[in-house]
Amino acid sequence: MASTYTAARVACGAQIDWTKIAAVELVHQPWLEPCDIGARAQLCHDGERLYVRMEAKEKKIRATLTGPLDQVCNDSCLEFFFAPMADDSRYINFEVNPLCNVYVGFGAGRPTRVRQIVRDADTLFGAKAEYTDEGWVLTYSVPAEFIRRYFPAFEMKGEAACNFYKCGDLTEKKHYLAWAPLSSEKPDYHRRQDFGTLIFA
Repeated sequence: MASTYTAARVACGAQIDWTKIAAVELVHQPWLEPCDIGARAQLCHDGERLYVRMEAKEKKIRATLTGPLDQVCNDSCLEFFFAPMADDSRYINFEVNPLCNVYVGFGAGRPTRVRQIVRDADTLFGAKAEYTDEGWVLTYSVPAEFIRRYFPAFEMKGEAACNFYKCGDLTEKKHYLAWAPLSSEKPDYHRRQDFGTLIFA
């Protein structure tokens, strides 16, 4: 069964009540033995911003990387890969650790993906993370204006594609989790064909 998620529309400027936003569980663990780490994701939008909330359940959190070129996937990391145009193979990947170090990439897969150095990323995305009794929660938002730098015709309507991931390459318990099923034999999140369908309400 195909993975499909509908991003609800919320009022512009309103406080988001995440308890009313549908969540998806990252249940696929294809490459390693299943572990007790879990994650879930939520999206909504107001037409001009896409709001992302992801939650991780993990007892041993690794949070060490703060540099602009650091590979945050080595830390405890929550990731959102977003292909804004349904008929375009290119996508933007957002990878964030508990210190809110945001890694942004752009391309159509590993061979063409280019790291993006985003000016004033803290202000632009407003990433916030907080620890919980079970792990940590991450929230941030992506302006449509930022997405239009890469996809000028983008509007938050119709269909797009995405996947949500949880990983930690150098955590005490290495893990790979995904929302939409993954088809590669070796760990690889950068496969546009493995994204699920995202519908803008």
